[in-house]
Amino acid sequence: MSIVLSLIKSIQAAYGDDNRPCKKTVQKLAYLIEEKNINLGLDYTIHFYGPYSEDLDLEIRYLNSRGDLQIDFENRSGHLLAVDKESYDAVELLNPEAQAVIGMFCSKKPSELELLATTLYVQREQGYTDINAIIEGVVNIKGAKYPRNKIESAIDELTQRDYFSVQK
Repeated sequence: MSIVLSLIKSIQAAYGDDNRPCKKTVQKLAYLIEEKNINLGLDYTIHFYGPYSEDLDLEIRYLNSRGDLQIDFENRSGHLLAVDKESYDAVELLNPEAQAVIGMFCSKKPSELELLATTLYVQREQGYTDINAIIEGVVNIKGAKYPRNKIESAIDELTQRDYFSVQK
């Protein structure tokens, strides 16, 4: 079975099976999992909403076309995803380490995940250890979307969760 189905099932399970994650949430959680050295086989580039995997997006669309995954395009909260009932029963959850990452962040809104993932992307791509350099990198990508104090909070959370360390 597809690792993407396992990913979405694991996210659905963390959210409660009746709550469906949107595509942005899946993209950002997959990135946060990958950056904890848990290989999902996805590559990322920066995109309008932060780190983005074209491979993940293509697999989501493919699984939808096969009927293994439903995408609710009508929802105002984004394109909500749900693993089909038959596929859900057949697919395994991700490993416990990946599930732990999902658990750390499953209470976050998509916009909060976007900020966390973008902050991490800036730090990883540039190798920054200086808070101000990370903030400047996020602002260069996101413009005024996130105030400085929100970016600082994202840096604090990522350092507390051992993604990286910074100099103050």
